Amino acid sequence: MIIPCILCEQTFAPTPIQAKKIRKHPHRIFLCPTCHERIGKKAEASPHPIQIKPTLPHL
Repeated sequence: MIIPCILCEQTFAPTPIQAKKIRKHPHRIFLCPTCHERIGKKAEASPHPIQIKPTLPHL
């Protein structure tokens, strides 16, 4: 399976786990490894990290 990256439009072969997720949920968006790494570095260097709210258990 070869899919295009939505940012750079470069095609890449996803990992087996990503391929399974793409088959089950084709509407999800995936990035190539280089774009994913580049965005991850920028997010870590951000002075305002994203704060995730804890989820409450379903009752």
